[in-house]
Amino acid sequence: MQVRVRDAKAGPAQLHTPSDLKPNAVRDLSGALNILLADMFALYLKTKNFHWHMSGPHFRDYHLLLDEQGDQIFATTDAIAERVSQDRGHDFALDRPHRPIAARRR
Repeated sequence: MQVRVRDAKAGPAQLHTPSDLKPNAVRDLSGALNILLADMFALYLKTKNFHWHMSGPHFRDYHLLLDEQGDQIFATTDAIAERVSQDRGHDFALDRPHRPIAARRR
């Protein structure tokens, strides 16, 4: 059995995923998905913030609703990040913090 050792300086290993997208389309799609991913993660954090600071007569209903919504948003971010990796784009979290990407649109 032969073990292949990857050079740590080479960066993350590229996945070989068959695709009919051209390199420019992959770059554009990955860029758009990275922006969406940053926005989704910001929405997740805002939802959890509301969840943590909920008060009032309908506390329990809203608390449970926001908790479920936060879980669904977080699950969606994972699916988007996997799609970026699958298309051989770089996941923004590997290269830099999410704030600059989320701030580009503002």
